[in-house]
Amino acid sequence: MILESLASGLVLVFAIAIGSACIISLYSPDRLMRFVQTEWDKPWAMYVAVVVRLILGAALIYAAPASRFPGVFTALGGIAIVAAIAIPVVGRERFGAVLDWFAERPPLFVRLWLLFGLHFCVFLVYGLL
Repeated sequence: MILESLASGLVLVFAIAIGSACIISLYSPDRLMRFVQTEWDKPWAMYVAVVVRLILGAALIYAAPASRFPGVFTALGGIAIVAAIAIPVVGRERFGAVLDWFAERPPLFVRLWLLFGLHFCVFLVYGLL
C-alpha cells in the first residue's frame, strides 16, 4: 500500500512536470528543440534518459493497482522500461539523428506532439486521482 502511494505520487510529479513543459513549449517549440539538442550532446544525457524512463516505468507498474486503469498503467510502465533499454541499443548517434529530424519539422508538427504529450499527462493524472 505504501509503495503504491509513493509510486502514484512519483507518477503524478512526472506527469505534472512533463505536462508543464509541454504547455510552456507550445509557445516556443523551437526553443524546446534547441534545448533538447544541446542537452543531448552532453555525455551524461543518455544515462539520464535511461534512468528517467526506468524510474517512470517502475513507478507506473507499482502505481497500476491504485489507478483507474491498472492494465493500461502496467502496459505503459512496460513500454517505458523497453524504451529505456532501447536507447543504449539504438545509440547516441542514431537517437541524435532522430532528434535532428524532429527539430527540422515545422513548428506545428512539434506542437501537435506537445499536445499529445499534454493529453498523456492529463490521462495519467486522471487515472491516479
